[in-house]
Amino acid sequence: MASGVMQPSQLIPGAYSARFVQFFTWYTKRLFCKKFFAVRLARGSAEVLLALRQHRGPAMIAMTHSSWWDPLVALLLGTLCPARQACAPMDEAMLRKFGFFRRLGIFGIRPEDPRGLPAMAAYVLDRFAQESQATLWITPQGRFCDVREPIELRPGAAAVAARAQRQGMKLEVVVVAVEYGFWVDQKPEVFVRAARVEAEESAADASGTLSTAAWQRKLQEAMQRCADELATLVRARDASAFESLITAGGGINPAMDAWQRLRGTDARVVDRTKAGG
Repeated sequence: MASGVMQPSQLIPGAYSARFVQFFTWYTKRLFCKKFFAVRLARGSAEVLLALRQHRGPAMIAMTHSSWWDPLVALLLGTLCPARQACAPMDEAMLRKFGFFRRLGIFGIRPEDPRGLPAMAAYVLDRFAQESQATLWITPQGRFCDVREPIELRPGAAAVAARAQRQGMKLEVVVVAVEYGFWVDQKPEVFVRAARVEAEESAADASGTLSTAAWQRKLQEAMQRCADELATLVRARDASAFESLITAGGGINPAMDAWQRLRGTDARVVDRTKAGG
């Protein structure tokens, strides 16, 4: 449960259910297989997410936000680190309408309410304290943005990072860029790039912590760089620069099950046997 300092008017807590996440992930995989030709990860991205399996502490994954599909992409990416318990903010009004999302760990906030940011930060830090592998998935742009727009972030993600650091938490931070587009098939494709915010980027200053403003700059720079590098790869149309999370043609490749077991992950959707899917 969330900390008692928060009032219902400020935040709707999540109600995470591992069984429901498993079912909804299965449904999501089928949906992507039906609607998209492929979901492609820029090379190196899978390793960034798989590394979170070894991190014994909280994590924050900050994603760009250009489409309704983004939360479902996050759910797919989460299969690479399935032991980590997710939480994610959503507009309170939407969550009241689609209450079942609470069982995915989604909690409701009022983005325009000045009380919303401290309530969200308190709730997330409470989750971090209670669950050793809690992961905050967040789209800090706070609205749908065209991928060609310069990235500008709301302060929520930075505030969480700064407060977690002040509390001595070893927060791992990853940024993710997502694009949707057409290459050669009738169906669209999803393109993803993930990058770790390196230690030197998140190193503390002389006081031992970074301010929210400093985290804001670092997150914005890291997300812009990740998005720019993904855009370069997408424009180049070089399939060898990617590996498929969902295999091309709308199928989940069973050949990767053995590889997944060798790597020690329960996810069964990564196809690293085909450069282009």
